[in-house]
Amino acid sequence: MPPPVICVVGADCDAKWKRAATWLEANSSLKIKLRTPTVIQTTDPAGSERTPAFTVTKVARGDGRYEIAFNGGCAEAARCSPSIAESRARFAAFVMGEEPPPPARN
Repeated sequence: MPPPVICVVGADCDAKWKRAATWLEANSSLKIKLRTPTVIQTTDPAGSERTPAFTVTKVARGDGRYEIAFNGGCAEAARCSPSIAESRARFAAFVMGEEPPPPARN
């Protein structure tokens, strides 16, 4: 499991939160149903679809630091494609700037 995504209030958190939104938009075939300054959430997949739904939250940790937490799931967790563990690792790497931007979807 990747280490938690931590940011410092201000430009650091703003940039990482923007990268979190960019990752979700590029890596989920589901639409964004909720976007606030502290939550980004996709719609739920239909029925037994293998596409994972995602929720990303920005949670205060104290001392001006926040954690950008990633959660995902689908109707049958063992059948998610890609797996939640793989998605979480790619999300963390992208938000931390360790992975290039995902290709734009048409």
